[in-house]
Amino acid sequence: MMRHLGIRDRILLAALAPTVLVALLVTGVLVIGQWQNAIESQHRRIAAMARQIAAIAEFNLFAGNIGGLQRQLELTLNEPDILAAAFLTPEGAVITSTVPVSAIPDADQIYAGFEPPATPYGAHNHWHAQPIRSTQTGESDLFSMPEQDVPLVGQLIVQVSTASVQSQVRRDALQATGIALGMLILGLLLALGLARGLIVTLGEISAVVESIGRNRARRRALHTGPDELGQLAQGVNSMADAVAQTQDDLVRRINEATTSLRAERDAAAQAAESRSRFFAAASHDLRQPAHALGLFITRLERDARHSPLLPRIEQLAHTVKNLQQMLDELLDYSRLSGGVYRTNPRPVRASDVITALAEEFDPIARAKHLVLRQHVTDCWLHTDPSLLNRILINLVSNALRYTQHGGVLIACRRGATHARIEVWDTGIGIPEDQQTDVFEELVQLDNPERDPRKGLGLGLAIVRRTADLLDHPLNLRSRVGRGSCFGLTVPLAIAPAALSKTFDVEQNWILLLATDEATNDQINDWELSPTLAPGIDTALALIAHLGIPTLVIADTMGLDGLTPCLAALDRLDAAAGRPLPALLIHPGPVPDTELNGPRHLLARPYRPARLRALIDHLLDEMNDGDETAPPSASPAE
Repeated sequence: MMRHLGIRDRILLAALAPTVLVALLVTGVLVIGQWQNAIESQHRRIAAMARQIAAIAEFNLFAGNIGGLQRQLELTLNEPDILAAAFLTPEGAVITSTVPVSAIPDADQIYAGFEPPATPYGAHNHWHAQPIRSTQTGESDLFSMPEQDVPLVGQLIVQVSTASVQSQVRRDALQATGIALGMLILGLLLALGLARGLIVTLGEISAVVESIGRNRARRRALHTGPDELGQLAQGVNSMADAVAQTQDDLVRRINEATTSLRAERDAAAQAAESRSRFFAAASHDLRQPAHALGLFITRLERDARHSPLLPRIEQLAHTVKNLQQMLDELLDYSRLSGGVYRTNPRPVRASDVITALAEEFDPIARAKHLVLRQHVTDCWLHTDPSLLNRILINLVSNALRYTQHGGVLIACRRGATHARIEVWDTGIGIPEDQQTDVFEELVQLDNPERDPRKGLGLGLAIVRRTADLLDHPLNLRSRVGRGSCFGLTVPLAIAPAALSKTFDVEQNWILLLATDEATNDQINDWELSPTLAPGIDTALALIAHLGIPTLVIADTMGLDGLTPCLAALDRLDAAAGRPLPALLIHPGPVPDTELNGPRHLLARPYRPARLRALIDHLLDEMNDGDETAPPSASPAE
């Protein structure tokens, strides 16, 4: 409790506590002593009176004078503090009494003699007995003590009241208490007068120290006398001056450092933003040669299947693939950091995404003697299919890279409002204390030597940033030596009309408008039997001769840009009499252009599996329902 008291309260407590204790002790001792003295005095007085009456009553008892005994009792009641009296026989029978016989207590409740009771603070009234003996004294001395062997002729009992004594003691106690309180008040005033200067000075010193602790060293102690306390106040003031000067210097230095750091930070942020935007803007120019090289190597592999140079070509293809992967990671990360990505969420079937992904990575898993499985609870997801595919490609490629035995599972579990896509592996696992670090840039747990052949360490950083961009929560569970599980939570979408999962190639006509040779060869390899139209005039002639195509695949580069390509598609729609489903292949990032009708945009470079998945999806949509009726236009992507 002392720690909660201030300096003023402590001084007053130190000054008054002993005084209060002494006052209470002295008052208590005096009151108790006064009580004992008053009780003893009262009982001595009543005892003397009782002996006198007993001496007088001896003759009346011997003569049987009841009237005389009654008069003696009435005289006894005139004595202060006596409430009742009675004469008894030696055997205790009542001879005469001033109160009814029923009011006289039993013998064990009557005190023998007139000594004060052992418990004087109990009942106010007590009965005392005075024996009456047959005595013969040589002198008429009523106060002489009889011999002990003189026979007992009767007893005088009186009821003594201590109420007057208690009232007197109470008055004395109140007077003593009043005097003590007066002395305490006088002592309090004296202590306040003597300690006022001390309290004020100490309060000022405390305020100065408190202001220093709050970094506001501007207060000073005003009472600085020549005594020891005044010298202490002067010392505290000097310390406050030094602290204030130091604080001013620190504030000035901090402001200067903050200004410098802010300028450096702004310059670094501007440089990083400029660099990110440059890479984002130049991503097509940087990717296009690598993409063309990849297509050339793919064509070369197909043509050189029986050539002795095939092993070297395959090695070259592996190198080019690693180059493309590293370049894709670097440019994707730059675009994410530059904030130039534009998400385009729409309903996407989970089975389409995961099946295409499994088909793409199945050859890689087989080459490592791993089992790549999928377990999909089919549902529709509300997400950007391109960005979702990019996340899953990174996760599956990482799972296959770090798994040597067992396999990889791609699973999709549907919930009430969200679906959870998980990539499980039986790889090396990730220590718990590093499960957050793996999502940081340039972190490769298995590549401390920074071998560029093992990548840049941006894959999971891209995954995290892309998941944040899509607002899809991402989490990781892993045990060393057991494997890992990356989970992505994706909101569900309202399912469109049920789609047919298969289609007959013979019933679908695909029109290729101004596409390049590599794209044509790729689609021909899939045995989709497309028809090539190098320009809009040829396409119009084909529609007039062959009828309405099921799907149009147009290359914006072959039509001198996106705007001329859209105009060409408008002419095809007019010739067909309805909007035609179209897939536009466009170089670089997805532009901020709203597409009308059932038109979809695919940014180059792309993976062949992505192109195949989009074609299958669009053909599924167009083959749904009655084939004789023209398919209705779906909303623009």
